[in-house]
Amino acid sequence: MHGVIPYPQYQQLMKLRRTVYTIIIVCGLFMIFCPPLIAHADMFGYYVPDVYAEITENVNDTNHILTKAFTFSKTSPYEIVNTLRPSTSQGILAIRIREASKTLALVTATLLLMVDFFRKTINFEWSSKWENILIFLIKIIVIKQVVQNADVIVGYIYSFFDSLNDAATSTTIHYLPDGNAADYTATVKQGLIKQLSKGWWDYWYDKGADNVYDTYTYHISQDAVKMFYPDATFPAAKVFSDVDTFTEAFPSPTNKINFFPTLEIYVKLKPIFLVMKAIAYIIFVIIIGRVFELAVYTLLAPLPLATFASETTHDVAKNFLKNYISVVIQVAVIVVMFVVYVATNQFVVEWMKKNGTATLMNFICLCALGLGVMRSGTWSKKICGIA
Repeated sequence: MHGVIPYPQYQQLMKLRRTVYTIIIVCGLFMIFCPPLIAHADMFGYYVPDVYAEITENVNDTNHILTKAFTFSKTSPYEIVNTLRPSTSQGILAIRIREASKTLALVTATLLLMVDFFRKTINFEWSSKWENILIFLIKIIVIKQVVQNADVIVGYIYSFFDSLNDAATSTTIHYLPDGNAADYTATVKQGLIKQLSKGWWDYWYDKGADNVYDTYTYHISQDAVKMFYPDATFPAAKVFSDVDTFTEAFPSPTNKINFFPTLEIYVKLKPIFLVMKAIAYIIFVIIIGRVFELAVYTLLAPLPLATFASETTHDVAKNFLKNYISVVIQVAVIVVMFVVYVATNQFVVEWMKKNGTATLMNFICLCALGLGVMRSGTWSKKICGIA
C-alpha cells in the first residue's frame, strides 16, 4: 500500500523526533536558567580581547592587500610594455608592435582621406573654393602627425588624468579604519594561563609553573573594533599583571545578556572577514586587468586615432579616447568608493546599533562595496559619458 510507513522505520522516526525535542527543551532550559556570561572567557577559552585582536588583525591584513593593489595601480603602462622583449630577435617587442600599428594606421588614414576627398569633390561648390582644398591639405598633415605621435598623445592624456589617481593614492590611506591602535599586555603565571587557556574539557593547574611567567600581547585598534561594535569600551591601562583584571577591563561590547567570544569570532565575524579579503583581492585583479587594458590601448592607439581622417568615422577615435580616460580614472573611482563606504558604514551602524543589528548592517555595507568595486569600470565609463 502506498503512503504506509513500515513499523521499524516508524519507530526510528519517532525516536529521532523525541531526540530532537529533548535537545530543544534542554537548550531552552539552559538559556533560561544559565547565569549571564559577560566579559569573561567562554567554554572554549576565548576572551573579549581575543575578539578585538582578531578584528584588528583581519582589518590590517585587508588594508595591506589594498595598499599593495593601489601601489601597483601607479605602475605606468609604458613600464609594462617596454619590458616585452622578444626571445630570438633584437629590439623591444612592444616597440615593434607599436611601429607596425603606426604603419597600418597610416594606410588606414590614407584610405579614409581618399574616400573623404572623392566624396567631397562630387560637390562642385566645395571643390571650387581654394580654402576648402587648403584645409584638406592641412588635415592630411595633421592626421599624419597624429598617427606618428599617437603614443606621445596618449602618454600626455594618461599623465594628465592620472593626476587624479595620484591625488587619491599619494598619501598613506587607511581604506578601512584601523587607527587608535595599542598593545595591551598581560603578564601572568604560566600555570594559571595554562589552566585558563584550556577549554572546559581540560581544567588543570600546573603547580610546577608557579614561578614561570608568560607575557601575552593583544594588538587592538579601537577604530577597527568600533566598525563592528560601536559601543565597545577600552581600558586606559595597557599593562596588566593579573588575568582577571585584564579580562574585566574589557567588558562585553554589546547589550546582549550572553556574549560568547568563540561564536562572535567563528560564526559572526569570520564570514565578514572572508568578504573583506575577497573584495581586496578582487580589487587587485581589477587593477591588474586595468594595467593590461592600458597597455593594449597604448600599443594600438594609432589605429583608432587614424579614424579622425574621415568625418564619417571620427566617432571611433572619440570613443577610444573616452574609453582610455575611463580606464585611467578607474582607480580614483575605486578610492572614492572606499571613502564613501567608510562614511556610509559609520552612519548606518550608528543609526542601527540601537536595534542590535550593527554587525549585520556592516556586512551589508561591505557587500555593497564589493558590488560597487566590480562595477567600477562601468561607473568610470558613465563619468566619461560612454555607458
